[in-house]
Amino acid sequence: MNKQEIAEKVNAFMTDRLEYNAASLQPEAELKRDLGMTSLDAVETSIFIKRTFGYQPERGAIKTLVTLQDLYDYIEKSI
Repeated sequence: MNKQEIAEKVNAFMTDRLEYNAASLQPEAELKRDLGMTSLDAVETSIFIKRTFGYQPERGAIKTLVTLQDLYDYIEKSI
């Protein structure tokens, strides 16, 4: 799976499940400050990653990421 496919899947999850504004899903957007990611959102994102990409993120790993691009890169390196 390439970076574009990862970004598309993540963005679809964030708009459909987490109800983030699609226009705000830019690679440089900060997960907490710009998107408003909560601890619950981070847990849901971890579950999404496991179900979609077959990789279980380490506990708390999503909370350490700063930008949406960091999330894309994390998934790409992990799968």
